[in-house]
Amino acid sequence: MAQMVESDGNPTERGNTGGERRNLPLQKEPVTVMSGHRERVTCVRAHPKFGLVASSSDDSTIKVWDAESGMLEASLKGHSKAVSHIAFNASGDLLASCSSDMTVKLWNMSSTKGRDSLYKCARSMVGHDHTVSTVEFLVAGNRVVSCSRDKTIKIWDISSGYCINTLQGHRDWIRALAVCKHDNLIASGGNDQVLIVWRLSEGTKGTVGSELHRLEHHTHSIQTIAFAGKPLQRVGATNDPSSQENGAAESSKPPSPPEVMLLASAGRDNMICLWNLNSGELAFVLDDHTNWVNDLLFHPTSKYLLSASDDRSVKVFDLESRRCLRTLEDAHGHFVTCLTMAPHLGRLFSGGVDFEVRGWECR
Repeated sequence: MAQMVESDGNPTERGNTGGERRNLPLQKEPVTVMSGHRERVTCVRAHPKFGLVASSSDDSTIKVWDAESGMLEASLKGHSKAVSHIAFNASGDLLASCSSDMTVKLWNMSSTKGRDSLYKCARSMVGHDHTVSTVEFLVAGNRVVSCSRDKTIKIWDISSGYCINTLQGHRDWIRALAVCKHDNLIASGGNDQVLIVWRLSEGTKGTVGSELHRLEHHTHSIQTIAFAGKPLQRVGATNDPSSQENGAAESSKPPSPPEVMLLASAGRDNMICLWNLNSGELAFVLDDHTNWVNDLLFHPTSKYLLSASDDRSVKVFDLESRRCLRTLEDAHGHFVTCLTMAPHLGRLFSGGVDFEVRGWECR
């Protein structure tokens, strides 16, 4: 059974109080268990407004669950192979999915067009030549972006379903993709162990992308990427302990930027890398996991980072102290594959190779 392990840096004992630590997982056991998939759960996403959770699976289906009761609301069938990833748009009216069948699909998640259209496939987009790994909505909402084993990133127009641009820069399977919510940035990574940050802009031929940073430190495939939602203060340039040995020497150095936007990446080398987007440099590394790290999730405050791993744990890291605050041991009966948070519900949801989606109470 799952057990919560507190580090010696218990937040309640370190003088930090108030709302900044709310909505962190506290329960020793899940409050909901959603069973119905027949194979590995690949992605889980909370609806941005309503009490719904969507999950995708290698069983080629997407399931929609009541977040409170764990009851199945709908099963979306349209992909012919494993569904790799899903994403809601900001309003929650649309759900995007991608699959090993090489397609990206849009699903109607609103009944405003009639009950008959609810949970129906609204559009299918074809253009990738191999498994599509990840799909996300761009901030403007009228575009989706996807990455694939065909080594490309494609930007799609939602209205027409056409691919309006293809980005190339990776040498191998692109497994992970993330969108920055506060800037025209996306990041991609995969089997070539390189993390590329792209700046998007609108050109005469639609949305175009140019490389901003090419970041290298991982020694194995990158599985997951996440942008912090807010800047973080007091982030050092490296995790070199010698930089903290002499207070006088430290005070003589030029001050660090007051605010740093972080990008996190992780994968099969068991490491979580935190990158300074201001400078494009590695800020520090978290190496607490003992197996592949499959998913990363920034807390809404951006002060904490949550991770899911093949070591069957979910960890919560304090990014200012660079310490693991909590570990949810044996969160699933097998590898933990994915995470999503629903702050409006006070829940964290996880998916696993055990075919289950689990909901955890947060406070």
